[in-house]
Amino acid sequence: MANPVDLKWLDDKAPVSTPTGTSFGVPWKQGEIDKTTPISVSAGGNSVPVQTWPLAYWPDGSLKWTGHTLPADAGLADKLTLQTGTPAEPSSPVSVVDDKTTITVKTGSFSAVFNKSGNVLIASVSLSGKAQVSNGTLVLHVQNAPDEAELVGARPTVQGTTGQVQSVTVEQSGPVRAVIKVTGQYTGGHAPFLPWTVRFYIAAGATTLRLVHFFIFDGDQTKDFIKGIGLQFTTPLSDELYNRHIRFVSADGGIWGEPVRVMSGLRRDALAPVLTPQFEGTATSNISTWPTSITPFVDQLAVWSDFTLDQLSSEHFTIAKRTNAGRAATFLPHAGFGTRASGLGCVGGATGGSVVFGLQDFWQGAPRGLDIRGAGTSTATVTIWAYSPRAPAMDMRHYDTVAHGLDLSYEDVGDPDPNPMGVGRSYEATLQLFPATPSRAVLAQLAGILTKSPQIVASPSFYAGHKLFGGRWNVPDTSRSGLADIEKRKSDLLDFYVAEIDQRKFYGFWNYGDVMHTYDQTRHTWRYDVGGYAWDNGELGTDLWLWMSFLRTGRADVYRIAHAMTRHLSEVDSNHNGPFAGLGNRHNVSHWGDGAKEARVSGSTLRRPYYYLTTDELMGDLMDYTLAADQTIMTWDPLRKVFPPPDPAGPGRLRIGPDWTTLAGNWFTKWERTNDTKWRDRIKVGMSDIGGFKFGFFTGNGAAVGWNADTAHLVDEGSPGTGSYHLTMLFGGGEFLMEAMDLITDEPAFDAAWLDFCKLFNASNAEYVLFVLPPFIVMSDLVNFAAKSRDTASVSVAVDFRRWESLRAFMFDRHAELVLAICQTTMLRRRVSYFTAVLCNLISMTGERLNDTTLKQAAWSIITKNTVGVWPPVTKVGGTDVLNPVNEIEKIANQPFSQIVNLATNDAGSLSLSEYAVMAIAPELAPNTFTFNSNNERDSWDRSTIAGSEHDDNEKVDGNAIVVAKGDGKRTWRRLLCM
Repeated sequence: MANPVDLKWLDDKAPVSTPTGTSFGVPWKQGEIDKTTPISVSAGGNSVPVQTWPLAYWPDGSLKWTGHTLPADAGLADKLTLQTGTPAEPSSPVSVVDDKTTITVKTGSFSAVFNKSGNVLIASVSLSGKAQVSNGTLVLHVQNAPDEAELVGARPTVQGTTGQVQSVTVEQSGPVRAVIKVTGQYTGGHAPFLPWTVRFYIAAGATTLRLVHFFIFDGDQTKDFIKGIGLQFTTPLSDELYNRHIRFVSADGGIWGEPVRVMSGLRRDALAPVLTPQFEGTATSNISTWPTSITPFVDQLAVWSDFTLDQLSSEHFTIAKRTNAGRAATFLPHAGFGTRASGLGCVGGATGGSVVFGLQDFWQGAPRGLDIRGAGTSTATVTIWAYSPRAPAMDMRHYDTVAHGLDLSYEDVGDPDPNPMGVGRSYEATLQLFPATPSRAVLAQLAGILTKSPQIVASPSFYAGHKLFGGRWNVPDTSRSGLADIEKRKSDLLDFYVAEIDQRKFYGFWNYGDVMHTYDQTRHTWRYDVGGYAWDNGELGTDLWLWMSFLRTGRADVYRIAHAMTRHLSEVDSNHNGPFAGLGNRHNVSHWGDGAKEARVSGSTLRRPYYYLTTDELMGDLMDYTLAADQTIMTWDPLRKVFPPPDPAGPGRLRIGPDWTTLAGNWFTKWERTNDTKWRDRIKVGMSDIGGFKFGFFTGNGAAVGWNADTAHLVDEGSPGTGSYHLTMLFGGGEFLMEAMDLITDEPAFDAAWLDFCKLFNASNAEYVLFVLPPFIVMSDLVNFAAKSRDTASVSVAVDFRRWESLRAFMFDRHAELVLAICQTTMLRRRVSYFTAVLCNLISMTGERLNDTTLKQAAWSIITKNTVGVWPPVTKVGGTDVLNPVNEIEKIANQPFSQIVNLATNDAGSLSLSEYAVMAIAPELAPNTFTFNSNNERDSWDRSTIAGSEHDDNEKVDGNAIVVAKGDGKRTWRRLLCM
C-alpha cells in the first residue's frame, strides 16, 4: 500500500483562484501502484476531484510517475494530500462529443466547439448558451525582407496567412479535464509552411479555455521574416457604448480601464451616479435619469473603438486608442504607459458579458501586443500577438556572413552554415468568459495568476526519498561546517543567477529562458557578441543544475527559471524537423548559429524534470522529436570536421559520450513513458557493444566509435584511445547512467566498463596508461627497451600481450618510467584539468557502488582542493566604468587583469551538480572546516567543448604528473573540436 503524499503549492500559499485547473506529477517507488490503482486528493480536509493518468512506468509495469489534474478553483488550501482511494466526482464534469465536423467540450454552463477542418480552430466559446467567442484563428504575417526603417524606397511586402487545420485528436475526455490536440500549417499568400500544434485545455467547473500554441520554423531565413504571430477571435457586443469597457492590467496589478464612450472629464459634469459605475465597469442607470445638461449631447462624444497595448521591450509598454473613424484617423499613442504589462486584457459590456484574455510571459517574451478592434461596433475583434507586428520583423539570419574561428571567438561556424530550420517556439493564452465586466480587483487577481502560474509540488525530502533522476543528491545538509560552506556558496550562486536574468534583461521572444555562457570582466558584461561565449544553450547541463537545485531546496524562484530555461532549450535550441531533426545547437551569439548540431543539447533526459513535474503534453512531443537524432547523426557526424570519414563498418560515427549517452537517454525516456521494451533493447545493444570493447568507455580517439542507426550497434574503429573523454559523462550523461544501471542489471560487462571509467577518469596518469597500455606500445619499442635492460622477463611479457595482467603488474612495478614516457610520446590524456572537479561525482558514485570509502574520500579531496568555479562575493560596479550600475562577480582582489575571474555558467552548473552528488553520497566525510580559494585560472573552462588536449602547448612528464612546457606545439584542440 502506497503511503499518502503531502503536497503544497509552489509559493507555499494557495492561490486565490485556478481558472484553468491545475496539473502536476507525482513519483512513486517501484511496485507501489499500477494503472488500476485509484488515486484521490484532499485539501483542507475535503475531497477534491482528480483525474489521473500514467506518465512513466517501472520495468515491472508499476507506475513510476503519475499525472494529475484538479478542477478549476479546486484544492485551494495551503496543504493537500494525495493517496490511494476512490476520487471525488466533479460537480460539473467535463464531457466531449466528437462528430464528423466538430468537437464539443462542455462543463456546467461553459462550452467550446472546435472545428476539425478549415482555418477557424475555435468555432465558439459559450457561457450559459451565449457564444462570447467565435472565429478563433491562428494568424501570421510574413514579409519578404527585413525591416530597415532608415532606408528609403519600397518597403517589404507583407502577406497575411492563417493556420489551416490538418488533424484534431481528443487526448483526454474528462471527467476533470479535456485536452484537444490540433495540428496544421500556415497557408494563404505563402506556400504551406510553419507546422504547428495547438492544445486546448478545459477543466471541470471552468469558464476558461487555455491553449498552448507551438510552431516550427521551416521557412527560408533570407526570405521569410515573420512580422506578427498570434491568435485572433471575435466577440459580440450589445451594451450601450458608455457601458462597454476595455481593461489592460500591468504586471503589478494596476488597471488601465476606460469605456468606449467616456463620460468623465466633460465640460458639463455627468455626476457621480454616472461616473462611478462607469469607472467601476458596472451598468449605469438608464440614460433618462442622467442630468439633462448632458443627455442631448451624448451621441456627439467620441466613440473609442480600437485599442492597442504594445510591449515592444521588457521594460516599457504603451497603450494607444483610436476612434471609430478607423484608418481614416490616427491613434492617440499616449493613452497609457508603464514598465511591464501582465498580458491580461478585457473587452465587453456591463451586462452583455465580457471576455478576459491573457498571454503568459508577456513582457519576458517581448515584443508582444494586444489589439482590440471594433469595440464601437456590434462585434469586436481581438488579437493576442505573441509577436507584435509593430516590432521589427523577426530577422533569423546570423549575426555575420563570415566565421570568426575557434582560436579567439570559440565559434564553430560552417558545415553547416547558420540555419534556423527546425527550431520552434510556443506561447500560452487563456480566454475566460464573464456574464458582466469583472471588477478591477478580480482582474488584478487574474493578472497575478497569469504572471505567476500556480503549481502543486511535493517537498524536497519526498523527492529525495525517491532518488529521482539519478538519485545522487539530497536536501541541504549543514551538519558539518564543510557542508554548510558549500551550501552557502550554492545558495549564493543561485541567488546571483536568479537576479542576473533581470539585471541583464535576458528576455525576448527567442531568448527568454536562456542565460549567457561566459562573462567579460573587462567590459563588465557577458560576452554577448563573442562567438561561442554568448548564449549558453544549456552547455554541460545548466538546466539539470537548476532542476536539481529546485528539487533539493523547493525554491520557487529557482523552479521558475528552470521552467523557462527548459522551455527555451527544448524549443529554440533544438531542431524538431528538417535536416537537423533531433539535434540541438551549440552555444553561440545566435541560438542556432553554431555549426555544431549535436544530440547533447536536445537530449530528453534533461527535459524529464519539467515534463514529470508539470505533465506538459507539449514537452512530451518535444521529447519524441529527439528520437530522430538516431538517423540524423548518420549525416551530421559530430567529428566530421576533424576525422576522416567513418569506417564503412559503422557506417556512421558518434562518440560514446555525449552522443550515445544522449541517444540512450532518449530511448530510456521513451521506454519509461510507454513501457515498450523495444526502446530498452536499443540501449542494451549499445551496452553490450561497449561492454565488449577492450577498453570500454575509453575506446576510440575521444570516445569515437562507429554507429549504425538501424541496428543501434556501436563499432570499435580500432583507433587508439587518445584524446580527452571529458564530455563523456556531461550533459546529464553521468546522472542518466547512474539511474539506468539501477534498472538494467543484466549487462555486467557494460557495468564493469562504466565503473572503470568512473574510477579512472580522475585516476593518476600512470594508472590510466596501464589500463590502456597495449595499443600504445609498439612491439619493437617495448622489446628494445627490455633488451637494453637485459631483462628477459620483460621481453617475454612484452611479446605475449595475452598475458595482460602480468604485463600490467610488471610495468607498474618495475618500469614506471616507460609508462610515463609512453604517456608523453602518445599525448595520451583522458581529461581536461577543469573537469577533474566537475566529474568527481563519478568517483563518489563508484565508491558508493563498491562500498569503498577510499574512493569517496578521493572525491572529497578533489572538492576541497578545487578552485575552478569557486567565486568571490558579488560586488557592485558603477561610475564611468559602466552604463548603469551592475552587480557582478568581480575579479579577485589585488590581481591584475590577466588573472580575472570571468564567471562561466559551465562552471556554475556542472560543478554544482558534482558537489550535490558528493555531499549526498558521503556527507560524513565532509571536512568540518576548509577554506575555498576563488578561481584565478583564467579561462580554465574555455575548452569545455573541446575533445583534445587538456593543455594548449607541448607537455613534458615530471614524476607522475604532466606539466606544461610552453612552446610552438600545435594546439590539439583545434583539430578535435567536439562540435
